[in-house]
Amino acid sequence: MSDAHVSPAKYLWIWVWLAALMLLSVLVSELALPKRTIVLGVLMLSTIKAMLVGLYYMHLRFDRRWLTFLALFPVLLIVLAVGVVSSSQLVRL
Repeated sequence: MSDAHVSPAKYLWIWVWLAALMLLSVLVSELALPKRTIVLGVLMLSTIKAMLVGLYYMHLRFDRRWLTFLALFPVLLIVLAVGVVSSSQLVRL
């Protein structure tokens, strides 16, 4: 782990971004759009929020690369699961 340090101001800005993204998620969920579009939009915003939390609050940005890949492995599993569910919806099994 490197000795890099994030300033308190940076943490405050990350918090502001997380709050803004949460508000945006709520606003997107209230729009008159197809459900699939709303779900995909909220999932994308949630992914961005999870990356911000992981990189800064969990300090993955400053850890070794293999630890970052280890933390990203569950994301790969989620993407695969969503792909399987989506493909079965397309085929209509």
